[in-house]
Amino acid sequence: MNRADFSVGDVLCDEPLEKEFAAETVTIRQTKHRIIREAYELFSTHFGATPLNELHSSIAPARVNLIGEHIDYCDGFVLPMAIPLYTVIIGKKKQEGCKLTRIYSSAYNKTSELHLPYQQDHEDYPKWISYIRGVLALHNCDASFDAVVHSAIPLGSGLSSSAALELSTSLFVSQIYPNASISSVERALLCQNAEHQYAHVPCGIMDQFVIALAQFPCALKIDCKSLDYDLIPIDFSQDAVFVVINSGVKHTHSEGEYGKRRHNVEKALTLMDCKSWRDVTRELIKTKENILKDFPDMTDNSYHVVEEIERTVKAAEALLDNNIVMFGKLMTESHVSLRDKYKVSCVEIDELVRLSLEVKGVFGSRMTGGGFGGCTVTLVRKENVSNLENYIKENYKYATPITFACEPVKGAEVADLNFLS
Repeated sequence: MNRADFSVGDVLCDEPLEKEFAAETVTIRQTKHRIIREAYELFSTHFGATPLNELHSSIAPARVNLIGEHIDYCDGFVLPMAIPLYTVIIGKKKQEGCKLTRIYSSAYNKTSELHLPYQQDHEDYPKWISYIRGVLALHNCDASFDAVVHSAIPLGSGLSSSAALELSTSLFVSQIYPNASISSVERALLCQNAEHQYAHVPCGIMDQFVIALAQFPCALKIDCKSLDYDLIPIDFSQDAVFVVINSGVKHTHSEGEYGKRRHNVEKALTLMDCKSWRDVTRELIKTKENILKDFPDMTDNSYHVVEEIERTVKAAEALLDNNIVMFGKLMTESHVSLRDKYKVSCVEIDELVRLSLEVKGVFGSRMTGGGFGGCTVTLVRKENVSNLENYIKENYKYATPITFACEPVKGAEVADLNFLS
């Protein structure tokens, strides 16, 4: 296949499709079973013992964006992969006519209530329930239920805990409310709209898209303008691995900084008289600097968007060519731009990147997610993973870092509970 001929859903590899989509590893399956079992036990504790055939469940992974940051809402390209940290919803549908839904969250150790119709707001709804309520409302769901939400995804880590919650909710709803059965792309778009309308977070499409569509063992190259996507196998997994490091610093997009950046680049596009960032070049920005300079950081923000789009295209090519050195170089360049031009990094994240790059066998490192804390992702030789983890733990002083090497996994799916019997 010529790389110029990418089409929606293509798998870019030289081996037969059946071989590429072999079953997930035993380790991944065990990870899923463990968190599903924990959720099942929590449901029994909070809502009583229930026959398995009366329960429904869904599971959705976290994601890490390998490169292409803050350009999903700029018609850019992004290159995320789903990773084996999961959110599970398990629950039981109530009888028709019941208007009360109860949801226990293990993250908050609290049960919250929702009332039908889900479109109707109540002032006392906690923030986290907005993500669930939005999905229920946009599905026009008229069923009530008792459920447990159980997650291993650190909140505020930049690994898309909110999108995993939305996708797992949508798949859960599809089991108790048949009218909610839609395609994976439609599901991703619905969940994005739920986050916009009900959680009031102006997120791009990347998080929902990769969690809905990811396959093992691939990254997902997404064209955020056309919503075309390509599954790109990660073939260098025998030589190198991505290590995610949680800084211990939490961020909240909806508190304003995310929205400020998005507003800034949208205004810049208008000032340059363009309809899409795909039409903008470095040369055009340079000719418009006299206009952009009147607004704080707008010129630098604009350069980041254009250059990050270019970097992501090059990174996808490097991934296809198994060019680990080039991929790592582009990752580090991305971080420098996010730090200096888009200004969404922080001292703690910069320190993690700096320390990671000092370790032998590291090809590249960058922040991942919306910024202002969260996680970094580092590409490192497998034989040097322990050295990296130890060096970070010894020298990172801001918090206790949590590190984990990760492989790409399948996206959100209905959870099979038969292993519990």
